[in-house]
Amino acid sequence: MLLTMLLAAAQPDTDTDTDTDTAPAAAAAAAAAAADSRMLDLTEGEGGQHCLPDGQLCLELSGNPDAGAVPANLILSFDSPEKISLPLPVFSGNPKVLRLWPHLVQVRGSAGAYGGKGFLVGVVSEQRATYSGYSDAARLHLLRLVEVPHAIGIIGEVLDVVWNSSQMIRVCFSEQDAKDRLDACYDEYAFKAVLKPGADDGGELPSLTYRSFATAYPQPSRRREDNSWLTLKIGDLARWKDADCSYERALRHNPATGRYEMDRPAPDCSVYTTP
Repeated sequence: MLLTMLLAAAQPDTDTDTDTDTAPAAAAAAAAAAADSRMLDLTEGEGGQHCLPDGQLCLELSGNPDAGAVPANLILSFDSPEKISLPLPVFSGNPKVLRLWPHLVQVRGSAGAYGGKGFLVGVVSEQRATYSGYSDAARLHLLRLVEVPHAIGIIGEVLDVVWNSSQMIRVCFSEQDAKDRLDACYDEYAFKAVLKPGADDGGELPSLTYRSFATAYPQPSRRREDNSWLTLKIGDLARWKDADCSYERALRHNPATGRYEMDRPAPDCSVYTTP
């Protein structure tokens, strides 16, 4: 009953008195507030724990990332010294680092096979590479955490999306290169994403909105091209926004596959997201 009690405590009070003139606006505001309430922020504490502000639920990953060990378990504690350890699934890409996403997404009651109670827990997996520069890439994995009869468990991964990445590629190999590029001797490429609650569509799991932002620096640099020949101007020393890879998609849970799917395909942004 622990997850059920936490969900009940987290529900906002949406019962308000409105007159007929303000009802549509109030309904829209209530819908927006209900969507926002599905995303709960976690506060980082000591020892890598991330907790709800009231401390009723804390999460952490096992292992010591500083020692190079990849965590194998998600550890839960419910306002008590007792801890529950749940095995993590195997994530794609053989990540070198795992860390908790500092949010929870509430899953409310439904008629699903597991009763619909619980949360979506996020784990960010990271890969890193070092060469004539630096590269890292991360993916966000949402895991469904539910209370099943007599136990709490992870029943699977429901989302795996590109989360963020950055590349710094050295392009100056002589004094003349540095002069031509106004000392901007590294091309920088960045991709970042955010996940927000979406409109309530009545699905088994709440809809979500995925938004990405992709940039290159200096402005004329493109990763698939040789940029070492560029002669830059002062106006080039700014970030260029890639409109194609800065996009928004609605994510909806497909009960047939058990996973979230985008409302339309995402563009190929591998120039930003592949180390």
